[in-house]
Amino acid sequence: MYVWPRVAKTGKSAQDSSAIDIRRAGAISLLQSAFTGQALRKLCRIGPTLIETLKKAETFFAEKGIPSPRLEAQLIFAHFLKLRRIDLFTQVERPIDKSELELLRQAMREKIAGKPTAYILGTKEFYGREFSVGPAVLIPRPETEELVELILKETKLAPQESTGLPGRETENARIGHVADFGAGSGCIGVTLALELKAARLSLVDISPGALEVAGQNTRRHIADPAMEFHSLAMDFRSKDFALHIPADLIVSNPPYVLPEEFAGLDNAVRDHEPKVALVAEDFEELHRGLLAAVFTNLVAGGFFGIETHPAKSADVAAWATGQGFVGVKICNDFAGRPHFILGRKAS
Repeated sequence: MYVWPRVAKTGKSAQDSSAIDIRRAGAISLLQSAFTGQALRKLCRIGPTLIETLKKAETFFAEKGIPSPRLEAQLIFAHFLKLRRIDLFTQVERPIDKSELELLRQAMREKIAGKPTAYILGTKEFYGREFSVGPAVLIPRPETEELVELILKETKLAPQESTGLPGRETENARIGHVADFGAGSGCIGVTLALELKAARLSLVDISPGALEVAGQNTRRHIADPAMEFHSLAMDFRSKDFALHIPADLIVSNPPYVLPEEFAGLDNAVRDHEPKVALVAEDFEELHRGLLAAVFTNLVAGGFFGIETHPAKSADVAAWATGQGFVGVKICNDFAGRPHFILGRKAS
């Protein structure tokens, strides 16, 4: 803080001292009105403002070749300053203290090193909800939200009949039990269970670390004690694999990147996201095993939805039909790529 010069004592009365104090207060007021923004902060030795620091971060990211530098800087600042993005522009003169500055610098260092923003923040939005993410799980993608939309549309067109556990009343087919094979963060299964008001959710993943994250997200979003939740740390291709109760809906976003494509992935994906959740070392064996597990664990009349490699979607659809599913169809994503396979088990 600025220290005002001391007025030398001259032996004047208390009344004179009061007058000095009044004049001093008036001078402070005049200076505060005259020195605004950067000048006042320098005078009072206050740290840099939010907007100054944010602008520097945006410029720094742009110079380092970070895509969408403004957005990336805003996401990081909003998260670590515990603000909404709109607050970044309504609190422009907010000072940034040393501890906050160090948090921001560390996050920026991680971003420059290639770490995905979602891992830096520890969260990613999916279908309007925030999901915890970390190195044990894939970061949810926008196209996977399209799979959710397709499944909700598919079940809405289906007859209103109970196929498994009694679901609660919705405009969609009564889905009592949702299962997610290769659940990762659990974002697909949790979202569908909530949207369909299911009575049971089962999340399956080969990775215990992924199931830990999925469990956090389930507890975060599903507060209804009436909903049963089960997690299974198993490979769905295992001969011993079986759900506790057959599901009305099974969804999966399995590994589908081909081994020869891995080296060409974006650095942030290749170097940071779990390879076991990305790459299908034997694409056909994995997808045939998935479809067999889905068929075995799905009730008669139940639905399935799978996200897969656009160049392999015709193969996956053919394998699904060969497995015994009916109404199998290939659906495009918003970019026109054949990315999803939907179908059901005959009643």
